[in-house]
Formats: sequence, C-alpha cells, structure tokens
Amino acid sequence: MEPNKFIAEVYRRMDMEDSRYIDSLDPDLFLNNKFVKHTLKDYQKALPQNKDTKILDIGFGMGIFSATCIHLGYENVHCADFGAKHKLLKVSKEFPQIKGVYNIESTVGDFLGDSDEKFDFIHLSHVIEHIPKHSLLYLVDSIYKSLNRDGIFFARTPNMLGPISLHGLFCTLGHEYGFTEYNLSSLLKICGFEMIQFYKFKPDQSLKQKSANILRKLFYSKENLKYRLFLGAHPQVIGNELIVSGTRKDKPELFDKKFK
Repeated sequence: MEPNKFIAEVYRRMDMEDSRYIDSLDPDLFLNNKFVKHTLKDYQKALPQNKDTKILDIGFGMGIFSATCIHLGYENVHCADFGAKHKLLKVSKEFPQIKGVYNIESTVGDFLGDSDEKFDFIHLSHVIEHIPKHSLLYLVDSIYKSLNRDGIFFARTPNMLGPISLHGLFCTLGHEYGFTEYNLSSLLKICGFEMIQFYKFKPDQSLKQKSANILRKLFYSKENLKYRLFLGAHPQVIGNELIVSGTRKDKPELFDKKFK
C-alpha cells in the first residue's frame, strides 16, 4: 500500500471511531474548547497584524488554530483536511470568517500543487511528521508555491530531542518521520524559505502545572548539560514540541511533480 494512502486510511478509520466526527463538529465546542483559550496569547504574537491576512489551516483536526484565528479577529480563514467539508458543515455556516473549506483527496502536496490559489499564512500543526520522508520536498515546495511574497509557513511537530521523543514519534500509526531543529530548519532552507524562526509557546500556567513546570526546568538544565558535554553546544529547543516559521521572499519556486 502506498504510504500516503496508508496514512489517509489510518485516519479515516480513527475518525470513524471518534464520536466528535460521527456528526460534524459542534460550533460551540469548536470555538470555546479549553485548548483554544491556552493558545490565544501565543498565536497573537506569531500571526500577522493584518486581520485580512489570508490564512490556510491544513490538517485542522478539532479546529483549534482556526478557532483561535476567529477569536483574534481574523476574517479570511480557510481550512483543509481529509473529510473537511463534513467536519465543518455546521461550523462554516455559523462563522462567516471561514471563507473556504477544502477536502484533501490524496495528499497535501497534491492539494496545493494542483491549485493556483495563494495564501499569506499556511499553518500545519502536527501534520508534517505524517509525511513520508521521500515526499517532504514535494510537500514543502508546494507550500512555498502557495504563499504570496512575505507569506509565512508555520509548523508544529514533535521534537526528537525532547524528553519523550519516542512517544512523540510512535504514539500513532500515522507518524512517518521525526524532526529536530536542525533537520527541520534545513528542510525549510533548501525549499527556499528565509527568516526561519523557532518559538517557545508558554506551558499551561494553572496552579497544578506551575510546580510541574519547575521540575521540567530542572530536567531541561540536565539535558542542556548533556548536549554541551557530547556536542559542545545545546539545541535551542529541547521541549516536547518544535514550533517553527519560515518566510517566502524572492527565491524561485522549486515545486515539481517529480519530487512526489
């Protein structure tokens, strides 16, 4: 079975078992779940100031990022995923800020590569690790091709230098490849992206988590020491997640079907 088809089938079956997707997403759950509230301040710093920015959320899942954009006042949000039109049937009627909903029929690279539509901000949260290694150039080239000049590609993925990296890679059948800040920044660079930047979103600041965050800082200090001893330097990011952006400037598009 072709790798991309395998991943699509895995998630089709998982969605069938998930009560949230038996019917389309509930608009109130979409807009007001607890995860959206935790992301508002972080994304407010990462998103462009222009509220008319044309945003594409690929692999939106429960819609946490798209809902965050609506909370923050963005008026031009587009969503793409397997079965997206069914998942967002009620949500798209409720929120006029969602200007487009697209079903991905085969792969993200095909979806973007076959379209001439351009965006200002393309968001992939825990999607890129599902792409087979041999298709990563095809994917990221298609994202570069689909951005306007000064457009931003924003991605989140498990960190293979993090404290639970094996869990991050093997927690689902659909994960194909793992990233560190080094191979992820290299991937973006060779596909034309500039101004590559890593982010550290603040952890949950609830009373329960504050003591845990103190312990995590002690653990990260030990990890920094390990990398200094064996590498001579420590990574920028040793938490559970890599959060990165790259900007399209004037480098040529490299997208080609032969890289599929």
